[in-house]
Amino acid sequence: MKSLLTAIRTENIKLFRSYVLWGTLVFFLFVTMIRVGEGDWATYLGNVAFMFASVFGIVGFGAVAGWTFGREYTDRTMKDLLALPVSRGKIVAAKSASAIAGCLMIVMITFAFALLLGFIVGVPGFSVDQMLQHLLELLIISGLHLLLCGPVVMIASVSRGYLAPMAFAFCTLMVALIAGPTQLGAYLPWSIPALQLARSGGAAFPLEPASYIIPIVVGFAGYVGTWAWWRWADQK
Repeated sequence: MKSLLTAIRTENIKLFRSYVLWGTLVFFLFVTMIRVGEGDWATYLGNVAFMFASVFGIVGFGAVAGWTFGREYTDRTMKDLLALPVSRGKIVAAKSASAIAGCLMIVMITFAFALLLGFIVGVPGFSVDQMLQHLLELLIISGLHLLLCGPVVMIASVSRGYLAPMAFAFCTLMVALIAGPTQLGAYLPWSIPALQLARSGGAAFPLEPASYIIPIVVGFAGYVGTWAWWRWADQK
């Protein structure tokens, strides 16, 4: 356990000193600032949540997660990393935990920034219950997207870099935007967070009970596949 905590602390230092994490945060804050003042608080916070359900969650989280795993190859530090007296499984767990923590930090800072901007410009119709409801929705869709980072980190490991996972994230975003409102959207993992957000807002979208299982299965398969790659295939 001590070695795992040490590995997590090391990965956190790497991530929180990187331009990727802070650049992603600045981009999120900038887009949030552009959307401030659109309607009342319900509309405004709903727009912020939708951005996380689509672009922010798919591309933003994918960039952070893909960089966390892919940088070891592009920076040529992979051999040094594997020479450490820490098992590969713990390294994968530490990197995953660090990426998740970084993304959740971005979520909370962006939401707090949105609230601050809303109060500054005087967005009408604020209520604590409404704020907590949107925060809960934001955490749920963020959790779904963090699960879906599993395939992203696996592609980063297999491709030995972070360009391929970024391309994958953009492709899944395009597919989700096109196929999301169709019947296929209920079974497309990357469409489900946005459809869940729309359904919680009262819109009728084609979600099925199995839709909530799909992101869990896809995400779990991605993270397990990443562990297996680091454990066996990457030794070749």
